[in-house]
Amino acid sequence: MLALYKIRIDGNTQARIKLNQDVVNEYAEHLKDGDKFPPMVVYHDGADYWLADGFHRYFAYKLNKETMVEVETIAGTVEDAQEYSFSANQGSKRGLSNSPEDNRNIIIRMLQSPRWSVWSSDTIAKHVGVSLSTVKRVKSSLELPEQETVTYMKNGKEVKAKKRAERPVGTKPDLTTVNEDKIAIDNLNDQLSGLSETINELSNENTTLKDKIAIGQWDASEMEKLDVEDTIKELREQVRVLEIDNKALRESRDMYQNRNSELMAKVNSLQAKLKKFN
Repeated sequence: MLALYKIRIDGNTQARIKLNQDVVNEYAEHLKDGDKFPPMVVYHDGADYWLADGFHRYFAYKLNKETMVEVETIAGTVEDAQEYSFSANQGSKRGLSNSPEDNRNIIIRMLQSPRWSVWSSDTIAKHVGVSLSTVKRVKSSLELPEQETVTYMKNGKEVKAKKRAERPVGTKPDLTTVNEDKIAIDNLNDQLSGLSETINELSNENTTLKDKIAIGQWDASEMEKLDVEDTIKELREQVRVLEIDNKALRESRDMYQNRNSELMAKVNSLQAKLKKFN
């Protein structure tokens, strides 16, 4: 048992974006009825007790003016408490499950932290309790560089492509320009490969979720079912956007390949002319 006032909640150990006040009120009513809850998890660094799991219970106890509460104490720092909180609410493991927004917030915090950014995407996914493709999507959204683009119409649709400075008319291409185009093509191919892999993973994840719901194998609360429906909608939208990006990248790659072929032909012609003067 630990005095409630000794538990600190100001160490950024709350993994959720916000608490659900309705859940706090519901827990408080259950406590009044004499129901028992699992002990909250706190980390003790030798001086302070940092709450790592049980924020809804904490505020329910506070609402009921409880002074002593049952806790599970683990020796560790506030960062250890944060790490524990990132995995405390995955699935229906303990209490209210995280929302997709909560999971995204956790992934971003881990990717931007010196402590957890060195973890592999697969390790982060397993720790948070999400799919590998979810972590890759969040990481991709954080790493995409802002590029100056131009928009043009092709087959009645808007297409965006990276803007490239035009070579002045009358100037001769050089091998540096050709190499730059080759690097650009290679980068586009890498992006296409990554997008294709992500699209396949999203499609598989979407299909799996729909199948589980369709055949009645998803054993979940109404709130969890609503979260699943939101996830499916999000996945479908992600697939649609990625397919558009994939198509635009293919067109950009084709444009670079055509340009590269033209430049190589001109370089070969110039080299042939130079040989005549040697």
